[in-house]
Amino acid sequence: MIKYLGKPLEIAVEEEVEFVINGRVYRKFCTPSMLRELAIGFLVSEGILKSLENLKLEICGKRILIEIPNTSELNSRLSGFFRNLRPKIRIKGKFKLEELKEYLQILEIEEYRKTRGYHVSAVVTGDTFYRAYDVSRHNAVDKAIGMALLNSADLSNSFLLISGRISREIALKCVNAGIPLLVSKAAILSSAVEFCIESGLSAVSFATNIAIGNAIE
Repeated sequence: MIKYLGKPLEIAVEEEVEFVINGRVYRKFCTPSMLRELAIGFLVSEGILKSLENLKLEICGKRILIEIPNTSELNSRLSGFFRNLRPKIRIKGKFKLEELKEYLQILEIEEYRKTRGYHVSAVVTGDTFYRAYDVSRHNAVDKAIGMALLNSADLSNSFLLISGRISREIALKCVNAGIPLLVSKAAILSSAVEFCIESGLSAVSFATNIAIGNAIE
C-alpha cells in the first residue's frame, strides 16, 4: 500500500540493464536512456578502452552487446571492475574560477525538478556542453562522457560538471577520460582530495569552498 504525504512527485526511473562484454554478462541498474552513451562512457572512464577504435556496440532493448579486443589486462579489469590504477592527467589550458560558477545552471533540469531523484553531469568544452542525467551519479558521468566522445569533443580541453559529491571514483573516471578539471556544486571527499594531488587532476567544490590543481586561475 502506498500513502501520499502530500502532492506526490514523479518517481525517478531505475531499471536493470545488461552489459554483454565479449560474451560475459554484467548487470547494473540505471535510468534506461542514452544506453549507447552510457556504455561508451563507462568503457573509457573505467580505463577499459583508451579509444573507440575496434569497438563494436549494439543496443538490443535493455541489453548492450559489446565486442572489444580481448587482452589479459581487459579480463583483469572486468573481473570486479579493477580500479587499482594511478593514472596522471596533463593540463593543456586554464579555467577562470570566477567563470566556473556560472556554469552550475547547466545542472538545472526539468527531470530533476519533477522527481528530485536524478543526478546531472555535463562535459563542457568551449561554448558546447554534453549533459545527461541518471539515478546514479556514476552513470550520469558515464553518459555525459560517452555523449561527448560520440560528438568527437576534445576532452583534454574540457571540464566535467556534476551535481553530486566528488568522490575518488568520480575523479578517477575524469582522469581515465583525459578530462583535466572536475567541478561540483556539492562537497568533495578526502579520498578525492588525495587522488587529485596524486594524479594532477584539478577540482572545484563550491559546497566545500575548495579549489585544487593547476588548471584553475
